[in-house]
Amino acid sequence: MRTEKARQLFRALYAYTFYVLFMEMFLLSTKRPHVSWTALVVMAVVFLGSYILRNLVNRFWPVILYTILVVVGIWFLPEEWAGGRNGMERWMLIGISVGLMVTACRFISRNGVLSDSMDVPWPIFLQGLLATIFGLIYDIEELPGVAAILTGVALIFYLLILYTDSTKKYIESTKDVRGIPVRQILKINSWIIIGIFLCMGTAILLGEAIHLPDAFTGFLKAGVSVLKTLFFGLALAVQWVGQLFGIGNSTTVRQTAQHLKEEVTEKHTFSNILEFVLKGALLLLVIFLIVKIVARILRLLSARYHHTVMERVEETVQQDVRTKIPHPSLFERIRESLTMEERARRIYRKRVMELRGEHAPDQTETTADIEAKILEEAGVALPELTELYNRMRYGTAAVDRAYLNRMKQADRMKQADRRKE
Repeated sequence: MRTEKARQLFRALYAYTFYVLFMEMFLLSTKRPHVSWTALVVMAVVFLGSYILRNLVNRFWPVILYTILVVVGIWFLPEEWAGGRNGMERWMLIGISVGLMVTACRFISRNGVLSDSMDVPWPIFLQGLLATIFGLIYDIEELPGVAAILTGVALIFYLLILYTDSTKKYIESTKDVRGIPVRQILKINSWIIIGIFLCMGTAILLGEAIHLPDAFTGFLKAGVSVLKTLFFGLALAVQWVGQLFGIGNSTTVRQTAQHLKEEVTEKHTFSNILEFVLKGALLLLVIFLIVKIVARILRLLSARYHHTVMERVEETVQQDVRTKIPHPSLFERIRESLTMEERARRIYRKRVMELRGEHAPDQTETTADIEAKILEEAGVALPELTELYNRMRYGTAAVDRAYLNRMKQADRMKQADRRKE
């Protein structure tokens, strides 16, 4: 149950981060302010209500009714709560509410079974790439940094989704198996995930501390400048060669040369590249040290786990060796052979073996099959003896001395009939 709730929680946080990045990209690209805190809170409340409701109902109409109420509530929010200057937030929140309704209906149609996670979270990567491109095209310095942070946070939630999905599959595959230390294995896996998140969190915080997103933006601009320089240089060389053969004009050559001069004299091109390389190297060094520390901790935990497992295996083997299979004693076998039930079985078995001769009954034959074959082969019918045996063997008849005498009498009468014949 906890694993299932965690799976839904991390999927909700991943979707929430995805929508926040979409809103930031759209608003900043259209020269509007950032997403307001009130809009973030309203969207969080809508997410929480949708994910709780879809686990409580099994029909579509409560989800649709909830969405209608949410849309009406968002529409009548005060201006300062719906974005004020940023009124586009109202329509985006309505669209997100409708999207959550579709997701909830699909969840209900699958009988509460979550869909499998994607092998690669390409939507969030694509959206982060588009946000970075829009930031560079429209000269929005904040957008690439916001895209990098939200993409990293969404990636953390995606890894948590993968971890909880694999944990659920592992628990389901070992629920009928005893002796497996599931808690020990899950503890080690949890430490691995913690180490990964520690590295990612450190990378994000350190990147913000050393202004790595700004350095990355400067690096991209420097890269574009270098590409432009190569392009204009190649174009100028082609125009010079064309002029030798009377192709082109001097005005075009002067314009290309001017563009090339502007790109070559662009400030901070080399310094931006060097700054990004140095900051990236520092970040990789810190992550490397954290990975070494976490790997050391995991080796210690793994060694302790294997030691515990070996002790349990040894103890299990020793207990299995000392366990003896119980066999009935001679006195118990004699006492069992003298019971009324066993004496009744012997009467029936003795008569059947005598009449079947060399053809002993097969284990798959029923008493009806045995009676039919005796009638066919020996011409003798055993209806009463077979009926008494069936009541004792398959029914609830209590075998006492009177019941045993009835079986003996039926057996004697049949034997007497054979002698007369």
